[in-house]
Amino acid sequence: MSRGNRLALLAAATLILAATGTVLATRAPQSPEQPAELLTSHEAEPETEDAPPTAEELAGAAARLTEREIPFDEAQLADLAARYGLGGAVRILAWAADPSVGISAGQIADMRDGDGTTAVGWGRLAKELGTHPGIGWIMGNGGGHGRDDAPGQQGEGSDSGD
Repeated sequence: MSRGNRLALLAAATLILAATGTVLATRAPQSPEQPAELLTSHEAEPETEDAPPTAEELAGAAARLTEREIPFDEAQLADLAARYGLGGAVRILAWAADPSVGISAGQIADMRDGDGTTAVGWGRLAKELGTHPGIGWIMGNGGGHGRDDAPGQQGEGSDSGD
């Protein structure tokens, strides 16, 4: 076998090995149930918190909703937070208060629950309702992207070119 043939055979074997590795690395799991992290937004399971929100967390969310003049009942907030997490509860209440959405919090929760086997993702639900999925404008004091001392945050008056 000549040197040229050996190099060609080695190159072909390398390509086959690379292609096989790529196929094996990117194929879907064989089990009928996908892990939660592989579910798409329309397949997402309802948010379940390990522990229900604390009274302090509920009070903080209630204060933010009140600041934004979003009507809510504290019992309803607690129930929604237990079912969908605090962020989900705030989303549902904010969307229900939006006149352009035009449906109640209970109807939105029913839409979120989907057919009972799979929940509708927040992004898809927001798209169906014609609203924005984010709640930062309610919970984040508006305009911020995290703690002031978080990595990457710039102080007021700083120039990004420095």
